[in-house]
Amino acid sequence: MHKTANRPRTSALPPAVNTRLAHGVAAASGTRGGDESGFHLMHDGLSAFVARAVLVEEAEVSLDLQYYIYSDDICGRLLTAKLLQAADRGVRVRLLVDDLGTRLVNPWVSALANHPNMQIRVFNPVEGRSGLRRSLEQALDFGRINHRMHNKLLVADGLVMITGGRNIADGYFSNAEVEFLDVDTMAIGGVLADAAACFDDYWNHAVSVPVTELLLADDEDYSLEKLRGHLQAHLAAEARSEFHRALEGADLAQELAEAQVHFDWGAAQLLADPPQKATDPQSLAAEDFPAHQLKKALEQCRERVQIANAYLIPRQRGVALFEGLRRRAVQVQILTNGLGTTDEAVVHGAYARYRKPLLRSGVQLWELRPIADQRRRLHWFKGESRASLHAKIMVLDRDWAFIGSLNLDSRSVLRNTEIGLLMHCPAINRQLHDLFDEWTAPDCAWQLQLNAERKLRWHGRGEQGESVTVHRDPDSTLWQRLLCRVLGRLPVESQI
Repeated sequence: MHKTANRPRTSALPPAVNTRLAHGVAAASGTRGGDESGFHLMHDGLSAFVARAVLVEEAEVSLDLQYYIYSDDICGRLLTAKLLQAADRGVRVRLLVDDLGTRLVNPWVSALANHPNMQIRVFNPVEGRSGLRRSLEQALDFGRINHRMHNKLLVADGLVMITGGRNIADGYFSNAEVEFLDVDTMAIGGVLADAAACFDDYWNHAVSVPVTELLLADDEDYSLEKLRGHLQAHLAAEARSEFHRALEGADLAQELAEAQVHFDWGAAQLLADPPQKATDPQSLAAEDFPAHQLKKALEQCRERVQIANAYLIPRQRGVALFEGLRRRAVQVQILTNGLGTTDEAVVHGAYARYRKPLLRSGVQLWELRPIADQRRRLHWFKGESRASLHAKIMVLDRDWAFIGSLNLDSRSVLRNTEIGLLMHCPAINRQLHDLFDEWTAPDCAWQLQLNAERKLRWHGRGEQGESVTVHRDPDSTLWQRLLCRVLGRLPVESQI
């Protein structure tokens, strides 16, 4: 598609030394071995945003960012301004985004890419940036375009990384009409080398195309000086926003420097699809995919499995996997979105077919309620929003845990590229277990059960604390239920 012969290959720079962040990470690591990693969970949206912004501010050598969605909204522009400031002080910045999730039609991107310390690439792009040409190429080259980079990764100075479910957009950080419940982990230690190598594999892949090969000629009218002015005006306009207030009031930079951030330590395995999954999946073995590795981890469980995932389409193999666990008396509990919280009607329609088989096998199943986590959000933001589950976490027995970008559907398993951390750490396991219990409380989620006639019933708690039973998909309209029923009959399960 694009010429790669003259495209420069770059690699992760060595980790920073003798910097404030380096001293803090060294102090936090103590005398631990090089193979161990430290983990710090972030399930509050504002804390997750602050962590990213602070790492960008603290970086002195390099910043590598890889995201499916990087939006031009409040948090996106704030982070962009800080990336530009980092580049201005000499930090090498590499930003890799997916073409479908991040439409790079903003002309300011060209100015950003012209900075000598900043490089921006687009994964698996469509050559037409807008209009008919783009739509035509998507139709004619659907086999290629249908594979997307769903990864979420930030690596600062080769010392600290953040991965999990969050994209760069207001909704993932608690400021939108729909608030995504999600989880990230900040990590230090041995896993950083694997994260750096993984980013390099994607960055140097043939379908990671510099934006300078994609943007339109008239974008050259936008200079770095104009961009700095544009971003400064934005920062001034948003000076009273919740994001600004949270960042100004944060002590995270000082806490990182003084090793006051608590990290739980253990072994970690970075599970990441090779970038070839998006271009030549037939050349890869099943063992190369995170979904296969997670399946093996699930099969080894002896006591409990707790899963919170935005999209659940287990197919027959997944149902069989859970049935096998139940036959061995392993407790299986799953939380996913309900019809009132999902953002994908066709996915819910496909998932709905598996509710009864899962319940019959003994799986405990919950669906998130739109009112979930509302009280915590109102501490910062005015007005109410509808909750939607976006997290992809697993609690495995009492010592293993997974956090990543992998949905439990065919698109994540077979088509999109994904990333996540599989951690052998009882403390992280306990924290995610507690979070799962919080998210599945009766005022946050509906528990599904089959009555004596094998009909679905949803059980929860009312506004006065009373027990409530609903006989059809709660928090939904007749039109939504009819639409999902129709969409659920379409033969598209392998594509979603």
